[in-house]
Amino acid sequence: MLMRFFACASLLFFFGIPARAAQVATASAPHPVMTVAGEHVPAFDPDNPPDRLRVLVALGPSTYFLKDGAPHGIELAMLSAYERFLNTGRKKGQPLIRLQYIPVDASELLPALMAGRGELAAGLLPVSSGMTSLVQYSMPYRYDRYCVVGPRSVSAATFAELGERRISVPSASYQQRWLNEQGQIREAEGQPPLQIEALPAGAAIEPLLVGMGQEEAPLTVALQTQLELWSKAAPAAKSLFCGEANVALGWAMAKDNSGLKESVNRFLAAQGTGLLARAITQTRVYLKPDGRARTATELTSSDKLGLFAPAFQLVAEATNMDWLLLAAIAQKESKFTPYIRTNGGPTGLMQVNPATARAMGIKDPHDNEQNIMAAGRYLAYLRKQLRSQGVSEADSLYFMIGAYNAGEGRMQQLRRQAAAQGLDPNRWVGHVEKVAQNSVGGRMVDYVASVNRIYLAYKAAEASKARRGASAASAASAEK
Repeated sequence: MLMRFFACASLLFFFGIPARAAQVATASAPHPVMTVAGEHVPAFDPDNPPDRLRVLVALGPSTYFLKDGAPHGIELAMLSAYERFLNTGRKKGQPLIRLQYIPVDASELLPALMAGRGELAAGLLPVSSGMTSLVQYSMPYRYDRYCVVGPRSVSAATFAELGERRISVPSASYQQRWLNEQGQIREAEGQPPLQIEALPAGAAIEPLLVGMGQEEAPLTVALQTQLELWSKAAPAAKSLFCGEANVALGWAMAKDNSGLKESVNRFLAAQGTGLLARAITQTRVYLKPDGRARTATELTSSDKLGLFAPAFQLVAEATNMDWLLLAAIAQKESKFTPYIRTNGGPTGLMQVNPATARAMGIKDPHDNEQNIMAAGRYLAYLRKQLRSQGVSEADSLYFMIGAYNAGEGRMQQLRRQAAAQGLDPNRWVGHVEKVAQNSVGGRMVDYVASVNRIYLAYKAAEASKARRGASAASAASAEK
């Protein structure tokens, strides 16, 4: 988007004087939505929903993942439908109700929910009777079953027929719990124990499904939903047999959030069984027969984000910015495709206005690294200006992104309008956001929400990657 040109003198002054590093939008700072405590979130009123709803969603190749830098997944598809449901009949001029997705590892969903880090948890969650004293569940959106999955060359209809074949499942997963229950039943009947191989906690089973075409591939356990989703990307995997008991899948909420449960149940009842079927169809197109490359926690060179990561990181270090925020803006602006314009319009990976780039001390705005540097310097300038004007760390991020889209001058004008209307010019959600919706339309408001959504996904993926790396290093050290 076009970033409005402003005086070179102010920029040179800014870059010539060292300043205390701001916390917002730095690599070490959490996204502002992660710092909101549950007790500060107002009760959910189904007839008057809040402007924001924090949703904890499980990272994984089926539920919520990245492809070419953008988030996808069956839970995202279903939750997006719920977001549309919440906005049905929204008054004209009111900003849309937004779901703020907070991706976490699947094992963290319920602990994070109970800790107040989100209001809703989603991630192919089985409704657990043992957890109903701590959380509440929505009505099921599907009755599923756990199935033992193996290569098409394997023929078995019961555990007894598997012999000594091992079954690989992630540690502390619902699949492992189900296998343990089946093993206990077998032991009580005097049958041999199951050969269970516990994979590292947080590991995904989808790569195992994809790998079923290899000789001596391990068996695993999957929900029928996962098998349906991956039927084309993992054609060598087949369901050998399934458990008899149905597994109810639903979304989880805090025990005292009856209003949210009412709203979610109203939505699920209206959608019926078609909700998940549509989500599977929408998500399948983003899957390829490699499994691991689709995992949100792996930002590899096969992903466009990974290709430009070194340049983002270099600029981030020079400007004290979070490289993942720069990447999120690039995804929104160009989808990591450096569109070059030589006619003076926005150009490059970050779609920077050449005049703004020159004001940043950039000579060639069409060069990838210089283009990113111009964006990084501009964002750093905006951050310093906003903090000097009394804007909080949390709101500074929203205003920075909005100003990047519409220009610093336009943002200041919107803040003045907000003050004139009795709104807080230093707050985005519910204040300047409303003025922007009515003054410049939904485009700017959508831009801020979209960049934040991508930024949250990137930060969660990187954090999960770091945790798993630390866990692997710890395990390797323990083996020595």
